[in-house]
Amino acid sequence: MELTSIARPPDAAMTRQERAAGAELLWLGEQPIAVRSVPTREQGLRKLLFVGGGQARVRCDDHVHVLGPGTFAWLDSDRPFELVATPGHRLLVQWPADLIEQRHPELDGTVGVARGRGNVGEEAIAGLLQPLCSGASALSSAAATAAAVALLEALGMCPTRPAIDIAANRVARALAEIERRLGDVALAHEDIARAQGVSRRYLDGLFRDRLGRSLAEHVRVRRLARAAEDLVALPHERAADIARRWGFSTASHFTRLFRQAYGELPSAVRARGGPLRPHPK
Repeated sequence: MELTSIARPPDAAMTRQERAAGAELLWLGEQPIAVRSVPTREQGLRKLLFVGGGQARVRCDDHVHVLGPGTFAWLDSDRPFELVATPGHRLLVQWPADLIEQRHPELDGTVGVARGRGNVGEEAIAGLLQPLCSGASALSSAAATAAAVALLEALGMCPTRPAIDIAANRVARALAEIERRLGDVALAHEDIARAQGVSRRYLDGLFRDRLGRSLAEHVRVRRLARAAEDLVALPHERAADIARRWGFSTASHFTRLFRQAYGELPSAVRARGGPLRPHPK
């Protein structure tokens, strides 16, 4: 089957669509499906794909996972994936990622992995999804809303995140990449996120959770710190040249940000030879 680049299942594959309780339910019918999702913009959606019949093969991050009847897998709207499915009913349920994170912050949302067997909670969710998947034509809108509410609550029975802190590892790798490329004035924040296999929005969330500031804020803080070090270590170099070396387009822009961060002008730090005084909060 030829793969088609799309951001969501093609209309021809959908037999029904319902928006309910913050979720969107998409019944994909019985025909074979071949999809390549290549995000062109951030959507911030967490997707649950349930296979009611037949099989589906999902490729995420160069890993291939096979889903059999009665199993489901998580997908992320902001990460590329490929889906090839044989004939059989499928149901796709998607929520805003923020809603899932707020309701179930410890949910193991590892993408692509087949779920629904070997865990009591996942088996219960699969049991809820099976009649929901096959009963599209008999389900009223009110019943679909009730099912969406119940499903969101039932996700709390899924396993929590694995003991290995994947988020912490991503942040650590991103921090190392930032330090390595801090002097690269062309450094794009999207490049840092892409190197970790996640979206800029997702990495921003990890940074705020772990460091209390966004990716862009962290890069700015680190560049200001390196510029401050050079102001003291290189007293004969022009402050404007130091500012440009660390990615600040103009001396006035650098001075304004420096004063916001440290509560004094770059010239004052240079005159007294450091160290930096913390800005009073």
